[in-house]
Amino acid sequence: MPGPRSTHAVACLLLLAMFSDYIVADGSIYGVIKGHRAPCSNEGETVRLQDERLEQDWSSCFRCMCKNGFVECWNGAKECGIMKDCAVEMPREGCCARCKGCWYNGTEYASHTEWNEDGRLFRCEAGVVTMSRPECYAPCDNPKHQRHTHYNCPVCEECVINGQRVWEGRDVRIPEEPCLSCRCMRGTLSCIKRACPVLPCIISQQYTPPGECCPKCTHPTADKILPISGFSLPKPCIIGKEYHDHLIPFRVDPCTHCTCMNGTAVCTRQTCPVLTCGARALPPLPGKCCPECPEIEEAQTACVIAGKTYQDGEIWQLDACKSCECHGGEPRCAMERCPTSSCAPDQTLRQLPGQCCPKCVDIDGICTVFGDPHYKTFDGKFYSFQGSCKYQLVSDCKNHTFSIRISNDARNTSHSSWTRTATLRIGSTKVNMGKKMRIKVNGQRIALPYIIKGVAEISRSNGSVLLKSEIGVQMLWDGDGFLEVTVSSSYKGKLCGLCGNFNSVARDDMRARDGRLLNDTWRFGTSWRVGGHRACTRRPERPNGISRCRKSKHTKVQRLCRAFEANEAFSKCVGKVNPHNYAEACVLDACSCSGFRCHCAAYRAYARECTRVGAEPQDWLRAAWCDGPPPPWLSRGRMGVGRSVKHRKTDLLALGAIPKRNNSRSRPPPPILH
Repeated sequence: MPGPRSTHAVACLLLLAMFSDYIVADGSIYGVIKGHRAPCSNEGETVRLQDERLEQDWSSCFRCMCKNGFVECWNGAKECGIMKDCAVEMPREGCCARCKGCWYNGTEYASHTEWNEDGRLFRCEAGVVTMSRPECYAPCDNPKHQRHTHYNCPVCEECVINGQRVWEGRDVRIPEEPCLSCRCMRGTLSCIKRACPVLPCIISQQYTPPGECCPKCTHPTADKILPISGFSLPKPCIIGKEYHDHLIPFRVDPCTHCTCMNGTAVCTRQTCPVLTCGARALPPLPGKCCPECPEIEEAQTACVIAGKTYQDGEIWQLDACKSCECHGGEPRCAMERCPTSSCAPDQTLRQLPGQCCPKCVDIDGICTVFGDPHYKTFDGKFYSFQGSCKYQLVSDCKNHTFSIRISNDARNTSHSSWTRTATLRIGSTKVNMGKKMRIKVNGQRIALPYIIKGVAEISRSNGSVLLKSEIGVQMLWDGDGFLEVTVSSSYKGKLCGLCGNFNSVARDDMRARDGRLLNDTWRFGTSWRVGGHRACTRRPERPNGISRCRKSKHTKVQRLCRAFEANEAFSKCVGKVNPHNYAEACVLDACSCSGFRCHCAAYRAYARECTRVGAEPQDWLRAAWCDGPPPPWLSRGRMGVGRSVKHRKTDLLALGAIPKRNNSRSRPPPPILH
């Protein structure tokens, strides 16, 4: 099936909303490029962003790829500064929005940058440099003093704090002391407490997110001190609503002394010591900088938490990220801090069992077969192949752990077919899925649910049969031609067959059994034929073209297939999954058979894709005329059921409404999505 009318290598105009999930938070061309979201057909491949109507070449600003039939873009080769939590924005230059930086000792630093000099920590925050000395903390009885480790702080020989193990290179935070950070490096644990940076916004515009150490500015402001052409006078500083002249010292609080240095405020801030009293800490006294612990009247020997008693020194685990330890009647907890993760388009962030932090893992591959039949490979290539024999749909061609074969029925026609059975082989186990969801295991009919010990579980799921194997292969079969195969990402680059090779590149999916890359779907599909001529329901010859609709029928077919974009049921999905290929499949299926329900297979396949991207269509069966009586305009004229259709309520399985021609079997009904 041809792809949509789109770019194969160049995206000309992209809708601004397309960038919002990827770009705005990091600051780039928000509000610069306007136009229409571009469809694409080179699924999974890179798309160049280039157009003579654009103000400049944005190819260095973004990386774009084809995903779900649309071009999606994110930060490209040219790195932009971090704009998240930026307090003062500067005029844009080229690709990037800019956050106000700092000048210190003749060097320019970007906002959010940290550096060290002589044991002091420096941080630039939107035109303000904060200088402080970190406070060391050792959560063990006999710390060791080592140089060149985390500000030369003493270290503990075991990477455990308050019962929480810290993995190599990871940080852990203490809820009672959110500014205390502990890190495991080379098998030892060192902890420091930092002072928060001075912010340029007023106190009323500052907030501290739950569990965080330092406040942030709620809204960015534009820089009010811009260079004046032809003048080189020193610039003042703005902190909150106050202006401070060059070289004039000032204080923002009792702990912080600042001096304005030509537009950059350089501040020295005291770091408060680590407290062990948690929530019992007292606020700073007037004129003081730091909170203090109250005097202990009587030491406790146990902690009582939610009615449960823990003895002094006892440790309990709350979850994979957090544990606590009882210290003198006070629970002290530690929580591992997960790094911010950004996954590639062919990956997803997944929480693995027993692990604290989610990881980027490859997305499982999904291959779909539906309709006349149409195929969407693991890598997203869409094509139609009406072969009527037995074929290798997918197989582990590297380790030979499994194979899936399908048998297609010609339906007594010269040009159409549909998937009649699907067979999975894992080792010596053979599972056959047939019409009306009849299931056989090693030739024996079974009742569902059914467990093949150590191999797979088979059950019913929303009107279909669901097989989940132990080796990461899953099949969803509706008994009437709709098949969905899901494979674990561990099979990436190891598969072959009609579903492609699962290597994240759709362009090379049509690789024949002998390894040749073909452009002809018939030659490609035929190369994966198995079982000899007896497995064919008509002679394995190239169909003599697709049956064409009469003009009157084609008009009604188009009307049946326009709900993808015209009906409210799919409105949340059309911007996430391009319906073009499914609409073409719908027209082809409806033209090729005599029943008015034939178009529904394409709608179901599209509805499944929509559900996967979080845009499940509502009441699509009725919206697409796949449930209830046929539309009244369908009975006028001579399309398919034509004058034979009676206006009575029917469901998708009502075969009586579909006439038979020349005593031949009419096309089976399409599957139902519940």
